[in-house]
Amino acid sequence: MSRLVVAVALALASLLLVDPAPSYDPWAWLLWGREIAGGELSTVDGPAFKPLPVAVCALLAPFGSAAPWLWVLLVRVAAVLAAALAYDVGLRLAGGSRAAGALAAAGVLLCGGLLQFSAAGAEPALVVALALGGAVAWRERRYRIALACGVACALLRVEAWPFLLAAGVVLWVRRPQDRPVLAALALFIPAAWLVPELIGSGDLLRSGARARLPNPGQPALTDAPAAAALEAAVRLPLWPLWGGVIALAALSARGTGAASSRVGDGTAQRPPSRGLRAALVPAAAGAAWIAIVALMAEAGFSGEPRYALPGAALITISGAVGLMLGANALAARSARPYAIAAAAAIVAAAAAPRTADLPALREEQAYQWRLAGDLADAVRAAGGREAVLACGRPYVGPLRGPLMAYRLGVAKHVVEPDAPPRAPGVVFRSALSASSPPAPVAPPRFAETARAGAWQVLAACGAA
Repeated sequence: MSRLVVAVALALASLLLVDPAPSYDPWAWLLWGREIAGGELSTVDGPAFKPLPVAVCALLAPFGSAAPWLWVLLVRVAAVLAAALAYDVGLRLAGGSRAAGALAAAGVLLCGGLLQFSAAGAEPALVVALALGGAVAWRERRYRIALACGVACALLRVEAWPFLLAAGVVLWVRRPQDRPVLAALALFIPAAWLVPELIGSGDLLRSGARARLPNPGQPALTDAPAAAALEAAVRLPLWPLWGGVIALAALSARGTGAASSRVGDGTAQRPPSRGLRAALVPAAAGAAWIAIVALMAEAGFSGEPRYALPGAALITISGAVGLMLGANALAARSARPYAIAAAAAIVAAAAAPRTADLPALREEQAYQWRLAGDLADAVRAAGGREAVLACGRPYVGPLRGPLMAYRLGVAKHVVEPDAPPRAPGVVFRSALSASSPPAPVAPPRFAETARAGAWQVLAACGAA
C-alpha cells in the first residue's frame, strides 16, 4: 500500500511538470466510457475498442471535466509501478543486486517511448505494470491475483491472450477448484472485446478490421511486415541491454555463477546457474510477445512499435541483470565496483538521447493541453453545442476527431476529421502540433465566426 501511495504522489507531481493531455486513443476511450455511463455506445468510427480502458473511463465519466486528467493520472501511476516492479524483479533475479534493480527500472522507463505514451495516457505502461505484477504474484503463489493481472492484460492487448491461455492451462491442471472461474473467463474475455462492438457498431469484427488499417509508415505497409516489426522492436530497449541479454545467455550456458561470490555493489550473492536461467525468462517472454506482434503484422495488423513495447520492456529487465552480472563475472574482485560503474555509465550514455527528448515532450503535452482547453472555448464562442450542430456537420483536422466528439458530446461518426469540408457545416481549424500547419482548409464559402486560442471557427450554415 505504501508503494501505491508513493506512486500516486509521484504521478500527481508529474501533472505539475507535464500537462495531462490525452492522445488520440485515450480521447476515444473517454468518449466511449461517457457514452456507456449514459446508457449508449457508438463505435461506428474511431480506433479499435479496448475493453479495460473504456470500462475505467465509464467509471470516471461522473467526474466530468476531470475525467481526462484522471485517466492520464492512472496511466502515470501505472508507469511508476512498472518501474518499481522492474526494480524488484531485477533485484531478485540478480541475487539481490541493487544496481541491477535500478538499471532494470530505468531501462523500463526509457524503453522505446514508454514515458511519452504514459504522459499522454496510452496503454503500454498499464500492460507492463500488470504483466510484472502478475509475474510477481505467480512466483509468490498468489494465483488469483496473478490471474486477475493476466485478465486485465488480456483486456488491454490481444497479444496477451496466448500467455493467459498458457497460465490458464497450468491452473486448470493444478487447481481444480478454479476451473469454474477459468471457464467463465474463457467466455468473458472474447465477449468483452466483441459484444460492445456488436452493440456499438453492429459489426462484431469492426475493431479487427480497424486494426488492419495501419497509419502511414508502420511495418504492415512494408514489403516484409514481420521483418519490419522485428527491426522496429529491436530498437526499443537501450542498446547496451541487448549486450546484457547476450552476457546472461553466455553465463547461463557456461554455468558461471554456481559458486557464491559478492556482487560488485556489495549487496548480494551471485545466483546459481539455474538462477541465471531464470533471469532469462523475462527476455524469453518478451521475445515471444514481440514475435506475436510480428506475426500479426504479417497478417495485416499494423505491427507498430507501441504494440511490441511490453515485450521489449521484459527484455530490458533480463538485459539489466545480465549487464550487472556480466560486469561482475569479468572483473577481478577488487575491480568489480568499477566494472559495474562503467557498465552503468555506458547505459547512461545510450540513454542520453532519449532523456534529451523529455523537454520536447513537456512542450508537446503543454500544446495538446492548450488545444483541448481552447476547443471548449471555441465551441462556446461559436454559440455552443446546439448552435454548432444546428449549423451542419462539424469538421476538424486529422487525429482530432475523438477530441472534437468528446467536447461536443456526440458520437465519433458525427464529426468528420478527414474529408474536405462541405456546406452546411462548421470547420474547427487548428494545428495538430506547434510545428504543423493548421487544418482543415475550408472552402471560400465558409466565413470565420469565432477564434479561441489555437482554434479558428468557420461556418457555412444552410444548404450548399
